[in-house]
Amino acid sequence: MNCCLQGYLSEVGASLVDKKLGLNIVPTTGLVELAAPTFYYGRVDRAKARAKERIQSRYPDLGRRFHRIGLPPKKGSFQLFVTGYQDAAHWFRIWETYPEQAPPPVTQREFQILFEKIVVLDYVIRNTDRGNDNWLIKYEQADLAETPVGANESKAAEMEAQPPDEGQLIDLKQTRTVHEPAPAEVEWADVTVPKIAIAAIDNGLAFPFKHPDEWRTYPFGWSQLPMAQKPFSEETINAILPLLDDTNFVQQLGEELKQVFKNDKGFDKKIFERQLSVMRGQIFNLKEALRTRKSPYQLILMPAQYMVEVKPKKRKQRFRSDIDDRTDCECRILKYFST
Repeated sequence: MNCCLQGYLSEVGASLVDKKLGLNIVPTTGLVELAAPTFYYGRVDRAKARAKERIQSRYPDLGRRFHRIGLPPKKGSFQLFVTGYQDAAHWFRIWETYPEQAPPPVTQREFQILFEKIVVLDYVIRNTDRGNDNWLIKYEQADLAETPVGANESKAAEMEAQPPDEGQLIDLKQTRTVHEPAPAEVEWADVTVPKIAIAAIDNGLAFPFKHPDEWRTYPFGWSQLPMAQKPFSEETINAILPLLDDTNFVQQLGEELKQVFKNDKGFDKKIFERQLSVMRGQIFNLKEALRTRKSPYQLILMPAQYMVEVKPKKRKQRFRSDIDDRTDCECRILKYFST
């Protein structure tokens, strides 16, 4: 399938969409320019770099005239490294093999909401390479404190019960100890709730300029999980639907993505418009799924949409026969195509 462009721009674009939607599951990713001898360079670039370095070392005055010394920088994405995470498939195997180690209900509820975030992200950017081995889970087991809550009080009581020095008068009322069992709820410290977090990495094969149309449809790896069968939670609906319903938000998102993809020397405005058409179609389906309380699995079964933005001045020329059937969503004309 040749429908995805530069992978490093896709990584940066996914981080942008993640921040704009408030998902916060993609490690911060930015666009950088770096040079290193371990990068791939052609023989010409390496020869020029060596020649400039020799000239600078032998003739410093002449070397100062060079605009750049060394290998030319290369553009790429730079993503913050996350620690303590392992791929989702690893944890699913453990929880299936050892059910007693699976998260408790309260943590499962939190995990469901996090899972829906990765569904939203992958669907909007149309990630074509999402398996359960390239999104990560950080799971911290509950801690059990084995020190009784009333340990300090018991120690103080023992100190008071120590025998007095010889010849010292004692008061029986003050030294009398009462051996009553402590209530069960204060015998032990409370058990902490397990903590869970996810990280969506490896987003380099997203933002295609067409929907996959080959024999392999590039399904989402999470679609076969039991969590994908549950309807979207109210938390996800209330957080995401208002943003996607805001046409200004969607338009601004497209403009910011354009600024990211324009960093490529081979940027093609027409190709980028096709990428936005795919993304708009994905957003259209996602809005309908959230509004009708569908599940992630039902979402991916919806017909793929392709939304083309048509300039107002071309309205009568190109779609005169479709005037009554068109949908005008944002003072712009958007044409829907099901694929």
